[in-house]
Amino acid sequence: MKKNIFRMLSLMAVGLLMASCNNSAPKMDDSPATADGESQGLRIAFVELDSLTEHYEYAKVMRDSLEKMSANANQVLSNKERELQRSENSIRTRLQNNGFTSEQQYNAAVAALEQERNNGVALAARLNNELEQKRAEFMQALQDSLDTFLAEYNQDKKYDIILNKATVLMSDQKYDITQDVINGLNERYNK
Repeated sequence: MKKNIFRMLSLMAVGLLMASCNNSAPKMDDSPATADGESQGLRIAFVELDSLTEHYEYAKVMRDSLEKMSANANQVLSNKERELQRSENSIRTRLQNNGFTSEQQYNAAVAALEQERNNGVALAARLNNELEQKRAEFMQALQDSLDTFLAEYNQDKKYDIILNKATVLMSDQKYDITQDVINGLNERYNK
């Protein structure tokens, strides 16, 4: 089996060598010439989304809003947890002091506590879902804003490709349009 793989790789290598020796085929580094004789290159730019979300005023406002919403949710859940702890301590104290007149009364108190816990879990899930929905709405609004701005911005600049810097492994800073985009988005937002 290994011999077959090596044979296939050898045949592929020979085929590639033969194809590369063919002088009539265009070379990869040759770019087609334009009518005026200049080579026509691909115009590429990139935007650092981390910097964009850090300095774009709308992103700052939404990030602050999400942080406040998260803090409020955490406070509500902390209050609920303390309330459950007090109820549990109350049941334990009543049990130790023979405060329950019957087993049914004790079972009812435990069932009520369990219902409170279930309500707390449901509340946590609801608050988490609301927060995630707000995050998704924010990200969609940010993407829509960026897409709209870049469409307008690119009418003059005529880039063929605008990339997210996170997907670029190496590039020259001359392709970085992040600050232009931040300035343009902030200008639009402040209007």
